[in-house]
Amino acid sequence: MGDTMKLVNWFAGARVVKTSIAAGLALYLASFLGYRGYTYAALVAILATQKSLTRSFGVAKYQLASALIGTVGGNLVAWQFGTHPLLVGLLVYLLFAIHLKLKWQNTVFLAIVTAVTSFSSFEGELVIHAIKQIATVVIGISCSVVVNLLSVPRYEQRLDELLERSEGMLRGLLYILADQLSQFEGRFSGQEFASQVKEVRGYIQEARHYAELIFEDHWFYNQKGREAQEAVRRLTQMDALCGHLLNLQEVLEKVDMWVESVPMLQRLIRILIGLQLRVFRRGTAPFRLTDRAIRFLDRSIQSMDLPKTRKEFEIRASLYHFYVELKDYYVALKEISAKNSIR
Repeated sequence: MGDTMKLVNWFAGARVVKTSIAAGLALYLASFLGYRGYTYAALVAILATQKSLTRSFGVAKYQLASALIGTVGGNLVAWQFGTHPLLVGLLVYLLFAIHLKLKWQNTVFLAIVTAVTSFSSFEGELVIHAIKQIATVVIGISCSVVVNLLSVPRYEQRLDELLERSEGMLRGLLYILADQLSQFEGRFSGQEFASQVKEVRGYIQEARHYAELIFEDHWFYNQKGREAQEAVRRLTQMDALCGHLLNLQEVLEKVDMWVESVPMLQRLIRILIGLQLRVFRRGTAPFRLTDRAIRFLDRSIQSMDLPKTRKEFEIRASLYHFYVELKDYYVALKEISAKNSIR
């Protein structure tokens, strides 16, 4: 069964599969019980399927209330005024107004579908028809909740993939900066580099979405909730590092000639790459040697010969600014490591 579900999920997302199962199950139960509008149960199941268990249980009560409002409204209008098509427009408007007033925007379409279905299929017996419609709604919502309960949403693998990809791309951008310190032709433009950072932030945002979905079910799975919180914290840290990378690239654009401090800065970047890998993979990293190396770099930069030309002075000033930004990146990594060690 597990292999079959993996194969199915390869062709379609898990939510699509669950929605399809819930719709089929609701359709079968409603037709088995002899309801004439059994296709309506499948439609309700489709609208009611949620991305997490918490949403399934939390939204179910609002869905039932909205369905009740829609059913009563549709049946009352049809019973009192007939089934003239223009009345549907007024009914839909009233349902929108009620749901916006109650701030139930997420369930307004379910109420509208319920009302229109009740209105169009009204048979003249108000109470009996309303009860049948509500029973059909209950079948649809119940099927969606049961399917979600039996097949718990699994977002952990996708979250781990996005976390690893985001951190790997951050290291890749550091490699690019190291290479471009001594490469003055065929460089990434500021726009191209910003586009790469934007892509990383897109992965971070997607990962944050999955982490929030996992955290929603922390009442059912406490350990997963804690892991989701940890993932959100790491994603926030990665997003902050993206800002540092943009600052580094902005300064680097002003450097267009080689000076003697370039190799030292390249070595420092490669050290930061290794530290970042350890911080995000293991939680902590040894910083004492790097602290010593930075103190040595400080002394080396201060003891350099004076620039001979105005151009060299400007390049050295830009590289020093680049070095300061690198130290800010390093400080950010140390802060991340310190927070990890506390936890």
